[in-house]
Amino acid sequence: MRYFFVLLVLLQCFLLAGLGFLPTDQIPYHEILPQDKLLHFSGFLILTFLTFFIWDRPRRIHNVLLTVIPIGFLAFGSEVLQPILSPTRAYDSHDIVANVFGACVGLLLATVVDHLREVRLRRSRPQYEALEMV
Repeated sequence: MRYFFVLLVLLQCFLLAGLGFLPTDQIPYHEILPQDKLLHFSGFLILTFLTFFIWDRPRRIHNVLLTVIPIGFLAFGSEVLQPILSPTRAYDSHDIVANVFGACVGLLLATVVDHLREVRLRRSRPQYEALEMV
């Protein structure tokens, strides 16, 4: 487990929770591109990307599963609990779509970065050749 990424994920969770409990009138809104949806998308993109790198498993599929399961619960659970915990906020299914889309993009970005990191590490390792027997 990489504790630096755990710290970053916790900070991101606190940031998202703080934004999630802001009163609705304090969140900027634009008709063409709603800022609220952009915040959901970018917040879950960053959260998913950082969560992927917490795990140090030998196979990438383990990292993916250990990321998708908690982020999936968080993407849905945060919207379901939001009206219960904050009376000024309401449930919005479009927020869930933005959460899931941001998480998918974050996961895709994390797997690409992880793959590129592995390729670079493989290239930097010394290559040994067999010696001829004389």
